[in-house]
Amino acid sequence: MRRLALPTLDPSLLTLHLFTRPVIAARDSILTRLYVVFVVLLALPILVVGKLVQIHMSEGEELRAQGERQSESVIELAAQRGAILDRRGRALVVNTARYEVAADPTVAGFEARASELYTLLGRLTGTSAEYYRTRVADRSSRQYVVLVRDLDEAAKEALDAGDFRGLIVSGSYRRRYNYGTRAAHVLGHVTRDLDGVAGLEMTLDDALQGTPGRQAVQRDRRGVVRAVVGGTRVEPQHGDNVVLTIDLVRQAILEEELARGVAEAGAAWGTAVALDPHSGAILAMANVPTYDPNRAGAYSDAARRNHAVVDRIEPGSTFKLVTAIAALESGAVAPDDVFDTGEGWRVFHGRTVQDAHGYGRITFAQAIAKSSNIAMAEAAERVGAGPLYQAARDLGFGQPTFVDMPGEVAGSLRKPEDWSGATLTSMSRGYGVEVTPLQLAVAYSALANGGLLVRPYVVDQRRDPTTGRVLWAVQPDSVRRAFREDTARRLMPFFEDVVSPEGTAPLARVAGLRVAGKTGTAQRAVGGGYSRTYRSSFVGMFPVENPEVVLAIVLDNPTNGYGGGTVAAPIFGATARRWIGTFPTIAERVAPSGTIAARTVGRVPRVDGMPGTLAAQLVRAEGFRVRYDDDLPWQPVSMRDDRDSLDLHDTLRLDEAEDAAARMPDLRGRSVRQAVAWLRMLGVDTRVQGHGTVRVQSVAAGRPLPTSVSLTARAR
Repeated sequence: MRRLALPTLDPSLLTLHLFTRPVIAARDSILTRLYVVFVVLLALPILVVGKLVQIHMSEGEELRAQGERQSESVIELAAQRGAILDRRGRALVVNTARYEVAADPTVAGFEARASELYTLLGRLTGTSAEYYRTRVADRSSRQYVVLVRDLDEAAKEALDAGDFRGLIVSGSYRRRYNYGTRAAHVLGHVTRDLDGVAGLEMTLDDALQGTPGRQAVQRDRRGVVRAVVGGTRVEPQHGDNVVLTIDLVRQAILEEELARGVAEAGAAWGTAVALDPHSGAILAMANVPTYDPNRAGAYSDAARRNHAVVDRIEPGSTFKLVTAIAALESGAVAPDDVFDTGEGWRVFHGRTVQDAHGYGRITFAQAIAKSSNIAMAEAAERVGAGPLYQAARDLGFGQPTFVDMPGEVAGSLRKPEDWSGATLTSMSRGYGVEVTPLQLAVAYSALANGGLLVRPYVVDQRRDPTTGRVLWAVQPDSVRRAFREDTARRLMPFFEDVVSPEGTAPLARVAGLRVAGKTGTAQRAVGGGYSRTYRSSFVGMFPVENPEVVLAIVLDNPTNGYGGGTVAAPIFGATARRWIGTFPTIAERVAPSGTIAARTVGRVPRVDGMPGTLAAQLVRAEGFRVRYDDDLPWQPVSMRDDRDSLDLHDTLRLDEAEDAAARMPDLRGRSVRQAVAWLRMLGVDTRVQGHGTVRVQSVAAGRPLPTSVSLTARAR
């Protein structure tokens, strides 16, 4: 049988065939996958576009609403810081407000009154109504356009009265101290953020600040407010208004006389504080150098220092009040006891005590009038350390007065167990003890009121800024009885003798006015010893019959004389002389007596057309008596005396202006706020252009009082 011959396979071909089959399979798999990816990538955009169309068609409104909700935010509406007023209601510190006015023209009701709005804005800003119409028409945002960036407060009030829909009004405030440096150390100042950092601005910061309001708004992607969101607007609660015990006229007089006295004495600084001795009310407080709270940062720390409450000084002979009280209260000394001062020097406990002169034998009463250090040292020896220390404590030394002002120090009064052998006699004349000028005024107030220690205060009331309702009022009260009333009665004539020609302070005298007080001259402590430089002081009161004022004055390092009776007492005398006219009860008692010397006081102030109470204050401040009915305080007046100068005892008569309609006052140079207040009180509708100080008034001064007037102002 024939066998078939099989072909012989090449092993290499077999190997190639077996290798190629997997490669082809892998290639086909990759291509398949690529096709799938391609199809997916091609379909994905179609799916995305389809989804977007679906969203737009079915969910767009909801998402748009959600986006708007996410852009909502709440802005703070600034609260006005409370005003600070003097005791007669004069605005010492106010706010200047500037407002930005924007509009949302899409708000329902805006378009209906748009023309009225544009006309009002044009009148308030001096710009045409067409300007605002164009701004709204050409706005870049559908729901937001700024109309005015700098609107003053009077214009804002007029805009508010219009009750326009769709307006967005946001304001910011700045603090303005209307009278510059007047009472600067009492008032203090604020930061750029309106935080109080000195004076009453700091002490009453919480009450003055108020509570900000809030308003919901929408913002665009850049954060710019573009529309007001509906909902409740929370109005800001403005800070309380504060009424002080200080009278602006008296404050100005004290500052002027203190500045003059410091300059004439060549002193480094001076301070003065006046109290009502019965209530503790601070009538005035002054420091030299001083500063302008409107520009506080431009002044040194020394200029901003309130020496009356933050400086501790050795008082010198003004402290002899303590020695005198301790001597009489303890019974160790009688007023007619005689002290032998010899030739003006004596050694006590190894230290020499000297008098200004050799007085020889003098009574205790004479020792006070002549300020004998030797007699007082001997009196202290009779009294002893314990009673002297206790008398000083009872008068408030070594402890704060708790005045409602920042930075007060307590002074320094060591206990007897810490005294050296010479401390008793040194303290009897005001060394070895440190006090503040305010503490001196408080101690002498006790002498003036019959022995009661009072707490000094400068804040009289806090009032609601909108209604004027009294929210809080001080309740003056004595801290304690410091010494017997009989002791005060017995001592008062001795301190009145101090200002006699035989005393140390004849320069504090005021003709026709009974004055009492005490001088002080103390060497300044330097480096553990005493230098040949001094602090000079005088504390006085008037009228002696029933004191209404206690005034303490301290000068540091005077170089043109240094005795308290030489440099400090004249400041007291000049101040008291000018203050008489600000106390009607004193002026009425002094002027008719015939004992006051006639003197020319200069030109009579022109007050025709002014509100009556203001005119009366200005006239009284110059030393005249005034006859005026205060029942109509805002009625313009005329003065029934045409003379240019008068004597102090002359009475000036202020009457209602002749014209029943009254006359237009001269408001030029007055602040816009003050001018608007006056005119509103007189029933005059007022339009204001600009801000700051009135420069032009549409109705001339002296013309019949109109029903409306326009004022043009500009910043000082």
